[in-house]
Amino acid sequence: MQDKDQDVHLQAFDKETQNMLKDALKDPDTVDLRKVAAVIINQSLQDPVFCKEACRVCRVIIQAEAKGDNNTFRGHLLNLLQEEYARREETRENDHKRWIGFVSLICSVFHNIKVGSGPMIALVEPIYECLNRMTKFDAVTHEEEVYCLVEQLHRIGKQLENQNETQMSELFCTLRDCFFIESLTSLSRLLLLNIIEFRAGGWEFGHILTRFFLDHMRPSLRTRAFLLPTLHSPSYLIFWLPHPHPLHASLVTPINPLSRHGLLTQNLGSTLTDHHWSTDHRLGTIERIQ
Repeated sequence: MQDKDQDVHLQAFDKETQNMLKDALKDPDTVDLRKVAAVIINQSLQDPVFCKEACRVCRVIIQAEAKGDNNTFRGHLLNLLQEEYARREETRENDHKRWIGFVSLICSVFHNIKVGSGPMIALVEPIYECLNRMTKFDAVTHEEEVYCLVEQLHRIGKQLENQNETQMSELFCTLRDCFFIESLTSLSRLLLLNIIEFRAGGWEFGHILTRFFLDHMRPSLRTRAFLLPTLHSPSYLIFWLPHPHPLHASLVTPINPLSRHGLLTQNLGSTLTDHHWSTDHRLGTIERIQ
């Protein structure tokens, strides 16, 4: 790794910590690796956006250690994650942002750091436990937890299912039930619908959308496209929302098709009024575009 790249990874830290981490990247044997792991984890818990960069730093240190046939840093990293996992419920109750950061971090570590050619198997059960916690009523009614849950499943869902298909199936059974919780927000409902269809399509949405739907937009509606990161599909449903609406937008979500799970039972072009939904959840008419 070049120094310039290291600066990009480490700029979230103060100067003294940056110097310590740079030393760790160059020669792990010259620093206290438990302290290094601790500062990386703490920064990730304070700022979930940093998780991806944190894992890049960790991976470089682990690779540098491997040259000397050592794995001290990886051991410290796992031990500290285990300590944080043990107090996860307390963290969630007292510091919601830190809880989101922990789930994001442990999933990022699983995704980015390998043991040999495979994932860290020791993280599979803790990750499933955390994701299942995010499906509980007091969690799924918070949009930030639903977004985190869906984001992690987009990233590592296929890998997790390869490790334990039964647990993944149980998780998605719960997600389908969550979809019909009356107090769920429109955005949370769309997020859940998105990930249900993502898995149903084999953990993918197909090729990148090459023709957008602007020509199909109705001039009488104020609309915009709501696209989740990583949504790529040649076929979309446009959710036309009358204005004003809680989302003030045209929501776009992929289909494989939606009726597969009985979530939306009307034909394309009809009005959606699923009997499980209240009037506030009415979506209006939908169209399919290619």
